[in-house]
Amino acid sequence: MKRLIWLTVKIAALVVLAMWIITHSGRAHIDWHGYAIETSSAFLVLCVVLIAYGLFTLHRTWRWFRNTPEMYRLKRKIGKLHEGHQHLTHGLVAVAAGHASEDGRRAVGARKLLGDTTATRLLQAQAAQLAGDHGMAKEIFLALASEPDSAVLGYRGLIMQAFRARDWDEAHRLTEKLRRLKPETPWLNLINFELATRQKQWAVAETALTQIAAARLMEPMRARQHQAASLIAASEDEAQAGRAGASLQAAERAQKLMPGWMPALLSLARRQIETGHKRAARRTIERAWPGHPHPQLAALYRDNGDTDPMKSYKRVVHLCRGSEEKPVSRMALAEAALTADIWGEARRHLQALLAHGDATQSTYRLLAKLERCESGNEQAALQWLSKALDAPQDSVWLCRACGGIHEQWQPTCRHCSTFNALEWYAPGQSRASEAEAPALLSTTWAG
Repeated sequence: MKRLIWLTVKIAALVVLAMWIITHSGRAHIDWHGYAIETSSAFLVLCVVLIAYGLFTLHRTWRWFRNTPEMYRLKRKIGKLHEGHQHLTHGLVAVAAGHASEDGRRAVGARKLLGDTTATRLLQAQAAQLAGDHGMAKEIFLALASEPDSAVLGYRGLIMQAFRARDWDEAHRLTEKLRRLKPETPWLNLINFELATRQKQWAVAETALTQIAAARLMEPMRARQHQAASLIAASEDEAQAGRAGASLQAAERAQKLMPGWMPALLSLARRQIETGHKRAARRTIERAWPGHPHPQLAALYRDNGDTDPMKSYKRVVHLCRGSEEKPVSRMALAEAALTADIWGEARRHLQALLAHGDATQSTYRLLAKLERCESGNEQAALQWLSKALDAPQDSVWLCRACGGIHEQWQPTCRHCSTFNALEWYAPGQSRASEAEAPALLSTTWAG
């Protein structure tokens, strides 16, 4: 629209000028080297305009011939840059998809078109990693680390390789070198935290988390839960070393950081029982139960220093008062009643679980046990056990990273060593949302 308006203005200006010349006609006389030229002023203006246009056209033509080779070279260069960036883009997509051969081909193409740049070398290193050529990848990362502009990328790649090789000493050495070279690098504290958890240096991990939270490198909820997990780990180490007081203090700090987090509640209750504070343990569980019922909390409450099955059953009844309709409460009551030989109550709770569709494999196993204990009916017990095969699985502590099963929550997965990765849910079912059971991924900066 703007171009159309501007063209209209220029045409109107030319028309006005032409009309003015026509209405103000006159005669022009020129004497030049013995020649006398006499014409109208309008024709003279027209000749001047044509000569000027001709000269302008000749100038444009000369410039075109002069600049064409350079423009051709520039056009080719732009085309190569565009094609090279296409190779880079598709190479990064191949890295994300895990296509080693495609990534290698794209890396070679990008390097031919763009030259030996930081981006092309990084893509080539990633292609080598995917292809399993860690020696080549290390050479490229070392070259990147030797140049000031790409040092962070090079050290990051070398640290990633050290993590994959589980060479924690090498990862620590590289981290310190990068800290001396680029102390302002934000993710160094994340690496220190990851290294500390791998080496079970919980005090170092807590210090790193404090720095991470101060720099806002991690969501506050994630940082608090990681800190609570490191405190639980420290509590377990103190307990194994025979320092009961320090163990209890660490568990109390973890519970204060994450009041409704089940691992913190379980850790605190266990430490209280171990240190002889059984009433405090019962209060801890009673306060947590209405909002966070859990089978392992019920087991701790039931077995809190008393071997009398009837007293244990009465304690569970007291704990579940007001929440008997919950499946976790019914299972806890059924187990306690079965242990105390109160067959009718055990069957009532188990049948209620069946009626409401809350029965799991453990429900059917308890029914089988009940048949054997109450009447010795082995055939009925076998029928319940056969139904257990098709029933939903019970929730367990599962590692998000590798799927490993754990009987108790642990700070570090014993299968893959991932920190704070265990969640309570049934295998094959969707996990609980963070609002229901906050769970955080371990540090994944290393991909």
